[in-house]
Amino acid sequence: MMDVGDIVEYCQDLVEDLEFNSVRQWKEAGRDRLVIGHMPVYVPREIIHAAGMLPVGILGGGDQLDVIHGDAYYQSYICRIPRSTIELAVTGRLDCLDGMLFPSTCDVIRNLSGMWQLKFQDKFVRYFDVPQNFDLDIGGAFYTRELQVLCAELEGIGGCKVTNDNLHASIELYNQNRRAIRDLYAYRSAEPWQVLTPELYLLCVPGWSCPSRITPNSSVITSRPCIR
Repeated sequence: MMDVGDIVEYCQDLVEDLEFNSVRQWKEAGRDRLVIGHMPVYVPREIIHAAGMLPVGILGGGDQLDVIHGDAYYQSYICRIPRSTIELAVTGRLDCLDGMLFPSTCDVIRNLSGMWQLKFQDKFVRYFDVPQNFDLDIGGAFYTRELQVLCAELEGIGGCKVTNDNLHASIELYNQNRRAIRDLYAYRSAEPWQVLTPELYLLCVPGWSCPSRITPNSSVITSRPCIR
């Protein structure tokens, strides 16, 4: 069993690894393993997971990365997340990704998806839009179609059918992750001195890129969030 200090140190190593070595090792460990990167919000990771792929959240380079090439794509006053993300890509740090999903978070991320399509034409790239109207017949129908199209595209590049059973298993897995995060926040709320803010960050973030394993009874790839 790892103690808290060992867990935090392990998570810190994952967070600071801008070469994504753990993801590369996971991919190299099996034939036909695919990795889909994504910006961290609004993307249905469960669908990527149910398609037999490893979803990897890309949060930019933080303060560990000097943005040099990225400033050739964006003005220097633009948010650091897209600037450092394109920096990671053009310097080869994201070569382990077979595709990228860009959610509808802001105009800059929409623009980043276009840059990706131009720079990495051999990769799967998709701008994942979300509805602004929550009427079931309008926004609901639009979102349902977006999810169906995403399923079909992932099936096309990975060859793994997104079945109801696989999707339900993936949803349950990520719900376990969410419950674990809620439990962690509840513990911190009750005893904040036990979980410092930097430790909270380090415990949560690796779950976006933590390598996965294959369950003995299923071909579905299952993620093991680092906070559990």
